[in-house]
Amino acid sequence: MSVTPESLAALCAAAMPREALTAAELGWICAGEGTTIVGDDDAAAVVTIASVGDYLGAWLVLVAVHPDHQGRGRGRAVVAEVVEGARASGASDLHLATAIPRYVWPGVDLMDTRAAAFCEAIGFDDGPIGINMAISTSFEQPPPSGVTVERETGFGALELCDRSYPHWRPEVERAIELGTAFSARATDGATIGFSCHSVNRRRWIGPMATDPDRRAGGIGGATLAAVCADLRALGESTGEIAWVSNLRFYGKCGATVSRVFRGGRQPLSARR
Repeated sequence: MSVTPESLAALCAAAMPREALTAAELGWICAGEGTTIVGDDDAAAVVTIASVGDYLGAWLVLVAVHPDHQGRGRGRAVVAEVVEGARASGASDLHLATAIPRYVWPGVDLMDTRAAAFCEAIGFDDGPIGINMAISTSFEQPPPSGVTVERETGFGALELCDRSYPHWRPEVERAIELGTAFSARATDGATIGFSCHSVNRRRWIGPMATDPDRRAGGIGGATLAAVCADLRALGESTGEIAWVSNLRFYGKCGATVSRVFRGGRQPLSARR
């Protein structure tokens, strides 16, 4: 049976209603090169196989089992199918959740005891911690003198990505396409920062970056405020900053830790 984004969304709604994953989100996440959905409408997994330089790895993006079928080995079965396919492809390792740029989570949510225990039981080791932070969309911060912040409709944010943050280019491209990217411009028109939202998940904020030569000048706070204002206009009272790398900065903006994730890895073959 072929699993579609619509049927996968229905399965996720039954298995993990708190996540509120939509068919549109899953359609985007599962449409990346090397990404496959295995299983059926009662139990399914999403895997991405990709090269990073000379390294070929696999990423377990998502596992969902309908509540009526949990505790019967269905989750283990679809993961075993993923492992078999990834090993046959020559992937060295299976990683947990962190399938940049099309991901659902930065790992397994440590507050979800069942999911965390499942990932441990099927052989994932303890990986890096990922943190999300919640921020009120009422957050405001004006741009510094001489800087303007506007919705990105051109190539400025992509040029900044190419200069300093190439790994974020696909996500920024997606945000520009959706109209959810905002850029800070200097007086000469150069793009010196950007913030995005709702790239993979509705209300999730990121990626966000400032020109390395212009940090600590209020640019990041100004682009974050623009994203918050846009979410507020869409009726959202809070945004969720995904995969935080700077707790201090976001804490100063009033954000608080909302979710903690742990990544993981299991080897599939001898390292080359």
